Amino acid sequence: MRPFLIFIFLLTTFISPALHASPLDDAREAGQIIETSDGYIRAQKGVPANIDVLVTDINTRRQEAYTKIAKKNGLTVKQVGEESYKKRTAN
Repeated sequence: MRPFLIFIFLLTTFISPALHASPLDDAREAGQIIETSDGYIRAQKGVPANIDVLVTDINTRRQEAYTKIAKKNGLTVKQVGEESYKKRTAN
């Protein structure tokens, strides 16, 4: 479990800032997207097409990161995503 926590820390410290680029922060602050408890983001209804593209891109990157972490630590992708959500929303 300790290696898993280290990876989550690294994920939120190094990968997360790259995923939280200005467009994501702007969309979040505008209420156009929300974080979901499975570790991904979801666009609200009626958002511009560029927000849908942003959501797809970020969720793809998160899926790839969660998969790598899960394989390395003997966990499911779902477990990693849920833990990532907890870390992101704890601040």
